Amino acid sequence: MSVRVAQTWFKRFQSGNFDVTDKRRSGRPIMDKIDAIFEKVEQDQHIRILAHLKKTGYTKKLDIWVPHELTERNLMNRVLICDSILRRNETEPFLKKLITGYEKWITYDKNVRKRSGSI
Repeated sequence: MSVRVAQTWFKRFQSGNFDVTDKRRSGRPIMDKIDAIFEKVEQDQHIRILAHLKKTGYTKKLDIWVPHELTERNLMNRVLICDSILRRNETEPFLKKLITGYEKWITYDKNVRKRSGSI
C-alpha cells in the first residue's frame, strides 16, 4: 500500500467514515458475455475461471481482463509507436543501454566524470 493510499484511508476513518465498500463508479459494466458464462458454468460446474476467460477471448493484462482482439486503430498505433522508437534509436542509440531480466527493464548509462580540480 502506498503512503498516499494510507493517508486517504486515515482521513476517511478520522472523519468517522468506517465504510470500506467501493463507491459506484462511472462506466458501463460488461454484460455482453454473461449468458455465455452462465451456460458454461451450468455445463461444467468445476470449470476454472482462467480457462473460461481464455476460451471467451479475454487475456489477463496488468491484473485486469481485457478482450484479446485488437481493433485496426490499436494495431496502427502499435506500428506507429514501434516505428517512432526505431527512428529515435537511429539518432540516439538507447536500446543498447537496456538490460532486461525477468519482468524488469533497467537502463544502463555509464557516465564518465572528469575531475573538476585537485586539492
